[in-house]
Amino acid sequence: MPRSKRLWWLPALLVGFLLPVSGCSTGAVRCEKAFAAAAMSVDGVTSAVWDCSEQFGGGWQRGDVVLEAADKAEATTVMEAVMRAFAASPDIEDRWSTPQEYRTHDRSIVVGAGALGFNGPPRVGEVREHFGITPE
Repeated sequence: MPRSKRLWWLPALLVGFLLPVSGCSTGAVRCEKAFAAAAMSVDGVTSAVWDCSEQFGGGWQRGDVVLEAADKAEATTVMEAVMRAFAASPDIEDRWSTPQEYRTHDRSIVVGAGALGFNGPPRVGEVREHFGITPE
């Protein structure tokens, strides 16, 4: 069999593989930017960095939110404001997960969503339901 007949499928394979992967990376960038923008819009947040993966219909989200707070009560108040900002953002999808913890720069204060009545880090849809927020 001639070589040209054996390799007819190679371009189709490359297109079939590259298109979904490039679409996934766009979703991950959108996720990272949306979460960071929402978190940084809250007074008391000094930095917010995300790492998102959107692959093959699923994915994960990891966030690092650093707060400026004098005590645990203040950190919890800032964390609640961040969660509300996530819920209000129309750019953040219901299925995406919120961070496991929110901390001060020196890690002397660490708070989590359990302080707000959640059983572990909630998905954004759960946060919206909890606070009764519908994004505009």
